[in-house]
Amino acid sequence: MCHLLIEDNPSILSDKRAVGLVCRPGRPEIEKTATNLVEFIQSQDIEVQVDSRSCKMAHGKAETREIEEFDVDFVITVGGDGTILYTLSRLSDRQKPLFCVNRGKVGFLTESSTENAVDDLKKVLSGECIVIQNSNLSSGVGDRVFENALNEVYVVSRTPGRLLTFKVRIDGVLVDYGRADGAMVATPTGSSAYALAAGGSILARDVNGLIFVPVCPPRFELKSLVIPDWCVVELELDKPDAPGLAVVDGQVQYIIEPSETVWIKKSDSVSRFIRLYDNYWDRINTRLVPRTL
Repeated sequence: MCHLLIEDNPSILSDKRAVGLVCRPGRPEIEKTATNLVEFIQSQDIEVQVDSRSCKMAHGKAETREIEEFDVDFVITVGGDGTILYTLSRLSDRQKPLFCVNRGKVGFLTESSTENAVDDLKKVLSGECIVIQNSNLSSGVGDRVFENALNEVYVVSRTPGRLLTFKVRIDGVLVDYGRADGAMVATPTGSSAYALAAGGSILARDVNGLIFVPVCPPRFELKSLVIPDWCVVELELDKPDAPGLAVVDGQVQYIIEPSETVWIKKSDSVSRFIRLYDNYWDRINTRLVPRTL
C-alpha cells in the first residue's frame, strides 16, 4: 500500500468545533499572527485552545492548555518545521490534522504564510482543502518502544566526536558493517530533512520505502540504502564502551548501551497535514532547490 493517502473533502470540524494553536515562542511577529488567528477563529464560533508554553499575546483571548491536553479537531502551528515536530512529539493523538503557517527558514512541511494565514484558514474551514497522510517510524530497543517519528530516527554517539561501529541488519540479515559518527533511518518525508543534509537522496512521497543514511563514515565503510517500507532495520552498536543515543525527530533522546540493537520500522500511525491542494513538487522546487549558485 502506498505510504501516502490523500483525503479529499475531509471533515475538518466536528461537533466539538475546537482548534488548537501552537507558536514558535519569543517572536513578536509570530505572536501578532497568532492573535489575528485567534480572533478570526472565535468570530466563526469556534473554540481556541492555545499552547500554554507559547503564543503569549493570545493567552488573554483564548483558553490555555498544554499541548498534551488539547481536545480539538485540528491544530494550527505558526513557526517552522521544528515547531511542527515539537507539536507532534507532544500531541496525545499525533494523527490529529495540522495546518501549518510558515515563519521558519525553510518550512518545507508548512502550508501557509503569515500574510495569508487568515485567508487560507477561511478556505480550510469551508472545506476547500485536502488532508495528506504521511508515514511515521516506530523504533525501540527490545520491548522498550520509543516515540514515533515523522522524519527520522538517528543513532549517534553519546560522546561528541566519537565514532560508533554499526552492524546493520534488514529483516535479520546482516547487510553492512562499519564506523560512522551516526546513522539514521528516514521516511520519505524525512528524506528531505536531516537525511538529505547527511548526503542521502530525496525519496518521492509515493515511494513505499525508507532510507538508511550513515553520517560521516570514514573510508565510506557504510553506504546509504533505500529499502522497502515493510522491512525492519536493526542498528547494533558493536563497539565496546561506546554508548549511543537514539534521537527521534530531533526532539526526544533515548540512551543506547553498547551491544544494544535499535530496531526501526514503519509505524501503524501516520501524521496528517491539511493542504489547500496537492502541492508536493511545488514545495520541493520553491523550498529545497537553491535559488542561486
